[in-house]
Amino acid sequence: MEDTFERLAVELDKIGLVYVHLVDHNSMGAPEVPASIKRKIRAAFRGTLILSGGYDRARAEANLSAKKGALVAFGRPFISNPRLVTKMKAGAALLPADQAILYSPGEKGYIDYPA
Repeated sequence: MEDTFERLAVELDKIGLVYVHLVDHNSMGAPEVPASIKRKIRAAFRGTLILSGGYDRARAEANLSAKKGALVAFGRPFISNPRLVTKMKAGAALLPADQAILYSPGEKGYIDYPA
């Protein structure tokens, strides 16, 4: 599997792809993407590497400082925290996303979190 992802990263780099979004949902129970695969993708792909999957501010800062990626995406925290950037800068506590209604039809769980 590592060789496959490394080759894919090489080929995506060759065609000039602008970014790769690397998702690791181990925080949600999925198998962890091994650090060795992440390193190989980072080494083979010269474009922007976006990391995501259960990140908090500390882990994001650590991964960015270690040059493991150029950006970190925050999905669920942004849905449940309309002012996520402001809260992170202030070190404020984040509201958890309501998993029962996440990604369901309607406005509940998208626009009704307190600002």
